[in-house]
Amino acid sequence: MRRKILLTFMALAALIPAQSPQAQSRQSVWDGVYTEEQASRGQTLFQQSCARCHGANLAGTFETPPLIGRFIPYWAGTTLDVLFDYISTAMPLDRPGSLGRGANADIVAFILKANNFPAGAQELSADSDRQKMISFDAVKPQPATAGRRNTKKR
Repeated sequence: MRRKILLTFMALAALIPAQSPQAQSRQSVWDGVYTEEQASRGQTLFQQSCARCHGANLAGTFETPPLIGRFIPYWAGTTLDVLFDYISTAMPLDRPGSLGRGANADIVAFILKANNFPAGAQELSADSDRQKMISFDAVKPQPATAGRRNTKKR
């Protein structure tokens, strides 16, 4: 009987996916996921390839959406790979997909900076799997607390 219970337990445990190290290292755009230098390169690339449609100040036009302001809620709740993949495959409008992955990562870094997301110590990776670990949060997430405070009045 014990053997049967143990085998059942082992079978059930095998069905539960192990938490990968990546799942533990989930980030937010508020965690400094690009560098200032990368955003600077992205600004140059943006001016060369994107500004004629989205405007030098990223405010958009009557026909082209802005990449600041109302742009944030549109992408909120996704992960950064969604934005990156869209830019990589659909932009620039006259030459979709013509920029390399590194250039697109730099442009995304510039867009993040233009929307006041903080820079950090490491560049934004051009790897979609890594970008899937970065949530696009419109509002800075509250830090997790180690324990609950006792809110009961004494």
